[in-house]
Amino acid sequence: MRYLLTRTFMVLLVVLTVFPLALAQQAQDAAEQARAELCKRLPCRPSTIVRLRLNREEQFEMEFPVSPYVADGFINVLASEELNVEFDDSDGKLSNPRYVKTVVKPERTILLRLEQTAEGTILTVNNPFAKDIVYDCLIQHYKEQRLQKTSVIPVRGNLKSFEMWPYPVAQVVISNVRYSPAK
Repeated sequence: MRYLLTRTFMVLLVVLTVFPLALAQQAQDAAEQARAELCKRLPCRPSTIVRLRLNREEQFEMEFPVSPYVADGFINVLASEELNVEFDDSDGKLSNPRYVKTVVKPERTILLRLEQTAEGTILTVNNPFAKDIVYDCLIQHYKEQRLQKTSVIPVRGNLKSFEMWPYPVAQVVISNVRYSPAK
């Protein structure tokens, strides 16, 4: 009887250990398939390793899988990356953001750059529109796996803005780019 209980316990322990790993692998496979489908119809960056300086001696590396630059209204900028994102401007609204490798229509292409400096990280946003724009922004601190909401200031028409964080940021996700409400 004791042998049977011990054996049952061991089998249960193995199942409880392996089952979550199998589920995690299935979830990872599903995510990779979803990215592959997106990359069939959208421009994607290759698998990328982001290297961030923590101080004079230490660096941090984070690997990002193949993924679209822009998908479903979300713009993803990795550290040390510069993106050109073209928009449609109709009926006083910005819509249809899309990554463009080469700027063909500068009057409706926002330029984004995320770079690390000695003081931290800077996101540069170049607004080509005559009106001020605002956007929602999530950042990924190098110590975190999750994205965190951050506040941003509106970008004045035909100007650049600089958002700064006093620490290394691995990526920024921008969405809901829109004209700033008139005051």
